[in-house]
Amino acid sequence: EHGGAMKSFIDEVLDDTAVQFVRSEQRQLKTEHIATKSNVTVVTGNTFQSLVMEREEEHTMLLMKQSTCGHCKRFSIFWNEFQTIIQALNWSSVINVCKIDVSKNDVPHPQIDALDLPSVYYFPAGSKETPIEMTPKYDKDSIDAQYQYDEGLSWVTSGYDVVEWMMKQGKLDLELLISLDANKANSIEEDKQYNKHN
Repeated sequence: EHGGAMKSFIDEVLDDTAVQFVRSEQRQLKTEHIATKSNVTVVTGNTFQSLVMEREEEHTMLLMKQSTCGHCKRFSIFWNEFQTIIQALNWSSVINVCKIDVSKNDVPHPQIDALDLPSVYYFPAGSKETPIEMTPKYDKDSIDAQYQYDEGLSWVTSGYDVVEWMMKQGKLDLELLISLDANKANSIEEDKQYNKHN
């Protein structure tokens, strides 16, 4: 038949069966879940679907960075602190903290734009198709509006700023988070009592 590979490709596009190419780092470990020393989950182009989109019941915070970006390196300090706070409050079962190096990986989501780095997107539980971008804080009417906007996420000065921003989005079940933290506090107290008597 005429056309060969080109005809097959056009037919797949028209039939909506063509597979999108996604640039992705190779996994470093045999497991799908790679975590850093700070326990931030490392996402690649190939694992984005399973680690972000398919975890419908979890809230996912995704840092998009580049390994050679100075601003990204500075922001990573606050991102690691954010993950530490999530773990300390016992919220890891509800909030998944991730990062992806966009110089080596594509983010296959139509609403993601990684032109300004670092960029942070919040994928709320139950509505992963409509992520919320953590945007620069600036006054549109200010004479310095462009400068303030260009400063990007420089308003984030600790992991607590990220927690506060996430809560202000109104998507978290605060009663559940409080109960998770209380459960951990009770567990720690029970461990102390047990160790005291043994």
